[in-house]
Amino acid sequence: MATNSPARQEHGGDTGGEIAHHDSHLPAPVVVKGISSDDEPSVAWGWHAHYPKVARLSGFVVAAVLLIMLWGNHEGRQEEIWLVGLAIGFFALSLGAIIRSRTSWRR
Repeated sequence: MATNSPARQEHGGDTGGEIAHHDSHLPAPVVVKGISSDDEPSVAWGWHAHYPKVARLSGFVVAAVLLIMLWGNHEGRQEEIWLVGLAIGFFALSLGAIIRSRTSWRR
């Protein structure tokens, strides 16, 4: 936990690891899964997680969009080489993330 959060600074600095006592005009800290809103303000309104499935899916979507961009008014092949190369890279990173998550030692 951060001992130098703004709420603790208002109340006299470090309190030795304890949650600072709040005045009546300040909202009480929200604690979710051991994380206080004094340390991470986003925990108070519920956004304190990441979505690994969405991140992996977005890699495939970006790869598909890059391949769709092959249809266009390209004069040379350099643009197409970059588009295909980047699409292969996004696809490989997304596939690698799926494989790593399935063979992870932490399930």
